[in-house]
Amino acid sequence: MAKQPLLNSNQQFISLKVTKTLEVILSTRELDEVITLDYRTILQIPGMPSVVAGVFQWQGEILWSIDLAYLMGFEPLLSTGYYQQKLRVVKVKFRDSYLGILVQKVGNLIDVESQEISATKNHKTNSLVEKFIQGTCTNSAGEEKMILDIEAIIEYIEK
Repeated sequence: MAKQPLLNSNQQFISLKVTKTLEVILSTRELDEVITLDYRTILQIPGMPSVVAGVFQWQGEILWSIDLAYLMGFEPLLSTGYYQQKLRVVKVKFRDSYLGILVQKVGNLIDVESQEISATKNHKTNSLVEKFIQGTCTNSAGEEKMILDIEAIIEYIEK
């Protein structure tokens, strides 16, 4: 499936704190909702890839969840070294299904002009992070932000 073009109009993004030092942004077109969840409600499924945090019930449906920090090569959010009673889950829609993405924190909405969006990946990150970035943009404060690639995440998990 072809990726949606990055350069089609002004866009709105939401910032996601993956770790203390890594922040990415997600297009609000891919965002369904942000969920605050007690970590004990996530049921781990034996035999699943380690990036799959598990499943949880939300408004009558079962959602799969992945740990974005662990996927990108960092300490898992559900590890003993990192403890947060309430998790932030970003529910995204991809094709005809939903996926929950565990993040450390959900930040502000960011408006970005289309000419400030680039498909190049010129950020200095590790190769695992870069694998899940579709491009970069510069916000109104002049800060460069990395744009999360949901399609790349789904394709990686489906392997």
